[in-house]
Amino acid sequence: MSVTQVVRLQPRHRAFASLRKHLLRSRRTLFAQVMSRPLPQTEQGLPADVLDLAACEQERMIDDLIAQRAYAKLRQIERALNCMLDTSYGICHRCRAEIPLSRLRAQPDAMLCVTCKSLSEERASLRNTPWRPDKPAEEVYRP
Repeated sequence: MSVTQVVRLQPRHRAFASLRKHLLRSRRTLFAQVMSRPLPQTEQGLPADVLDLAACEQERMIDDLIAQRAYAKLRQIERALNCMLDTSYGICHRCRAEIPLSRLRAQPDAMLCVTCKSLSEERASLRNTPWRPDKPAEEVYRP
């Protein structure tokens, strides 16, 4: 490794230290949020009204979605912290290019560069596009 490469890496490593602090702080906050989540209450009998029952079910589903997102974010943070330990942090997991510091500052748990992430999101949106019989498949799933 040349001297210019070492000099160029130092600011990245300093930035990684601050990003690590940010990730640890986020992990603590999310963990506290997940742990402080109230346990589901079991009610004796059914609510008197069908609308009350529907409202309770909707509230439970929203609470579950919030918890699932918090757990998913915790997994992403843990993955990023583990990558910091094995020195693969800041490297795109798909194309192996360096992830720009600006992206890491905006999304410290990012595992993909902007290009690979946009391709991934585009593919995901194509998978979620419903097939319509009035359009040929080539139009719906155009690459």
